[in-house]
Amino acid sequence: MAGAKRRRPPGPLKPERAWDYLLFLLSRRMYTTAELVEKLRRRGIDEPDAQRLIARLAELQLVDDATYTTMYIGSRSASRGRLGLRQELRRKGVAPELVDEGLAELTPEAQLSSATALLEKNAWRYRPPEPEPGANRELLLKARAKAFAFLARRGFAADAVSGAIAAVGWFDDDD
Repeated sequence: MAGAKRRRPPGPLKPERAWDYLLFLLSRRMYTTAELVEKLRRRGIDEPDAQRLIARLAELQLVDDATYTTMYIGSRSASRGRLGLRQELRRKGVAPELVDEGLAELTPEAQLSSATALLEKNAWRYRPPEPEPGANRELLLKARAKAFAFLARRGFAADAVSGAIAAVGWFDDDD
């Protein structure tokens, strides 16, 4: 990349500019309190100042982990399972009790429905080819394993994955 200018990482943030920085971040998308504290830490703001600023944002209802959790789960529950959502929210610094409370609304039936819909949406990738007479059962098993792994990577529990695979009916062995 000859001639390309490299962006330098931003320098330390002055404490009086930290409030504007936080408002700029929140104008683009929602963040958890832990994510905002980490962003301030990276920019050189010490922990007490960061906590004070975050407390003021919470007081003004500009940041709320419970609301963030509800919105996050609502927007991603069609493509992610409970296990995947739990892991993502924990990585974002949401308290375990808030995660459990938010995930309580996801029923096993809803997860089964989401997993089935996701598998049908990706049928072009996971549906096995039409079997020919005397075709190898190995292709069917390989396609089933591929579909199972796809849904498991998305964080769906094994019972939801098995139910979705049974619901689509692509992997029924007629032998």
